[in-house]
Amino acid sequence: MKKSSTFLNLLSVVLLVAVVLGFVFYVNPLSQDVESLNADLEGKTAEVEDLIARVAELEGLSEELGASGVTEERLLLQVPEGESQDELLSDLADLAAEAGVDLNGVNFSNVEGDNSGVINMSASFDGNYEDLIIFLEALEGNTRKIKVNSISVQLSEEGSGAHASFGLTMEAYYQ
Repeated sequence: MKKSSTFLNLLSVVLLVAVVLGFVFYVNPLSQDVESLNADLEGKTAEVEDLIARVAELEGLSEELGASGVTEERLLLQVPEGESQDELLSDLADLAAEAGVDLNGVNFSNVEGDNSGVINMSASFDGNYEDLIIFLEALEGNTRKIKVNSISVQLSEEGSGAHASFGLTMEAYYQ
């Protein structure tokens, strides 16, 4: 009987050592992983809270825009996504035709790698002085936001009326 109790004692000691070694070599490294995962979870939780605050801010702005009567579609017409130089040229040509002035040329300039959202333009037109005023009013009422930086006008007498050659430097905006 003594042999079997000694064997059982020895077996229990071996099992206890195996459990301790298993804990040291398997469970302990996993606890370090749990700690790093908890740190990651805290970081992600902070990011989620920041995003929730940002969404709340954007929803507030959306409600404010809706209350002011400005729609997203209207804003996209005023400041479209991308440069859209072809649409800008088409708008200038249409405005010039409606005002009765001739569009002679347009020059676009944009700094390479500049992400300011601004296209600089210079354009030259021919017409009479009244048509110039009509064109500027049409430009002001255009759906796309265009800022006129400078105007140069040269008046000359041709036949029965005054002829105006004018140049504009402008800025158009995009997202």
